[in-house]
Amino acid sequence: MNKLIAVDVDGTLLNDDHQILSNTKDSIIRAMQAGHKVVIVSGRPTEAILPIAKELSFEKYGGLISSYNGGVITNFKTGEKVTNHTLNIDLAKEILEKTKNFDVFPLITNEYTMLSNKENAFLTVETQILGLKPLIIEDLSHAIDFNPHKIIFVNYPQKIDELIPFLEENFSDRTSQVRSLRSFYEIMPKNLSKGNSLIEIANHYGINQKDIIAFGDAQNDISMFEMAATPIAMANADDIIKEMASYITLSNNENGIGYYLDKFIL
Repeated sequence: MNKLIAVDVDGTLLNDDHQILSNTKDSIIRAMQAGHKVVIVSGRPTEAILPIAKELSFEKYGGLISSYNGGVITNFKTGEKVTNHTLNIDLAKEILEKTKNFDVFPLITNEYTMLSNKENAFLTVETQILGLKPLIIEDLSHAIDFNPHKIIFVNYPQKIDELIPFLEENFSDRTSQVRSLRSFYEIMPKNLSKGNSLIEIANHYGINQKDIIAFGDAQNDISMFEMAATPIAMANADDIIKEMASYITLSNNENGIGYYLDKFIL
């Protein structure tokens, strides 16, 4: 029976140098050649996943990209957006306005540009890793003129700790929220998650939920692990992810994905 193999990107598919190991790439391509469906499921914007999908030969074997934590599902070969969920612009402006007094930096991606309200190290690092152009707009809450896929608030963990209760109290009824990293808190459209997008993708391919395998490492992979019949944690994963996993493979620096595929699927 063909499987739906979902792979997270950062900390999972990519090693710590932000590269795909050659043996990992080889195993994924052989899985597609064997008839299994591979999908990239990431918090990254779509534009930052396209080069990764190309490296995995999605143009030859097909494959879907679930970006923005499930906000957009894209057919890599055709460029068609199978689904596209965004925050309402008025809601986004309200969130940005009401969080101005917190010591955090909002990050919002618009195609190949990442916006923030002031210069900060997180913006610099993220745009370098993702291949995006940074853009500073001081009064972001009034200047934004599009429906964003999500808002990421970044700063040191203790600053994020101070922000979370406010966001949960004021916006949890209208948004989905996830702490993807200790320094990253993400605000997304309501009922949006990697896990829900995984079910949408399984239905798209006509694959039963019992045949879904998901690889992940961080807290924004929790929903994906809840939906997958076989959740696989990387050795470098957060403890909560390891506790949910049916198997803990090698780390992202040790061909963890390829090791599991070779041992149990191929």
